[in-house]
Amino acid sequence: MSFTTEGLAERLPLPVPLPTLEDWPNAEFHVDPARGITVKALGLSLSSAFQPIFDAQGRVVGEEALLRALTRGKPLPPLQAFACAADQQLVAFDRLCRTLHLLNFATFQHAAFKQDAARLFLNVHPQLLVQVESRHGEAFGRILDSLAWSPRQIVLEITEDAIPDSRVGQVRAAIESYRARGYAIAIDDFGSRHANLDRLWVFEPDIVKLDRELIFQAEQSPRLRRALPKVVELLHELEAEVVVEGIETEVQQQIALDAGADALQGYLLGEPRFFGSSGGTR
Repeated sequence: MSFTTEGLAERLPLPVPLPTLEDWPNAEFHVDPARGITVKALGLSLSSAFQPIFDAQGRVVGEEALLRALTRGKPLPPLQAFACAADQQLVAFDRLCRTLHLLNFATFQHAAFKQDAARLFLNVHPQLLVQVESRHGEAFGRILDSLAWSPRQIVLEITEDAIPDSRVGQVRAAIESYRARGYAIAIDDFGSRHANLDRLWVFEPDIVKLDRELIFQAEQSPRLRRALPKVVELLHELEAEVVVEGIETEVQQQIALDAGADALQGYLLGEPRFFGSSGGTR
């Protein structure tokens, strides 16, 4: 099943929000039995995969939405997909991707979401935080409202090491605006290159997601394995929840639990999968 945005409200399981239709009048939305709701824009076919996040007791407490892009039938990494959006389209493209994720999650996982109070984790392109001058989260809030959702059900993931020092003040203001509207803020891939502890004092995230490289190295190094609980303790002192990403072995899972992590994410526990009606994966 496929259709353009004209007359879309009557054909999708959930209506595409009006702001999205205004931003992308020529986009083509599809309902794919395996991949769920997809959209064609900028010559790309975009879809949503979701990876579960588990608490220490093994309960699903969140789902991270991951962009899947195809060009001429071939996979395109998310960063290259965003590069296809000109500077003036970047904000709208970022919002289109988040809206696509929301439509898929709300359509195919709505009952589970309401029952388990799991949160939807959405990545925010770093440039969005500095290109939008004020009222961050207002436009996406209207999109959430049109689908009877609340910002309190959303966690916005920000990769802090992509933010230059000269923009830290702007990003802090953006985060404060998001948080005032009810969104939770997560710092993603923390420790992927170097740990900017000063950024944590400034941004005061609700959640810190430790980069997969840390748990990989902790499995190899007894010294880092001993240090990991201290890292988690420090983040807890900052009143942040800690998610350990990249769990691929049972040893890594146990190391993360022993370190006091609040939640875990990785292929061992759950691979990214589509929420189409036929239950496709990745």
